[in-house]
Amino acid sequence: MLSLKPGVRITGMRPEILLAILVAERAYAEAGCEPMITSCIEGKHSVGSFHYAGSAADLRTNHVPAEKLQPLVTKIRAALGADFDVVLEVDHLHLEFQPKQPLTA
Repeated sequence: MLSLKPGVRITGMRPEILLAILVAERAYAEAGCEPMITSCIEGKHSVGSFHYAGSAADLRTNHVPAEKLQPLVTKIRAALGADFDVVLEVDHLHLEFQPKQPLTA
């Protein structure tokens, strides 16, 4: 089951990143792991970070077995497509909504 690290704030998150979190939750479950969101709009991030705009979220990875980690990332990337960046950091998985083409009405 998806959980939030104490102190994580989801107010103001874009619906696109919430979709990415749901996709990641499913992939984690299929890998036999429970996802935990460790950061959304709160926390310390680089200047201009998509976190502050509600377009990024971080998920814990230290409980994912090493042999399942890269397949998990690959599955999430494939499911989300080109408008999302899925970056495996040293201690977490970073999900970011970053459209590569302008959004049109």
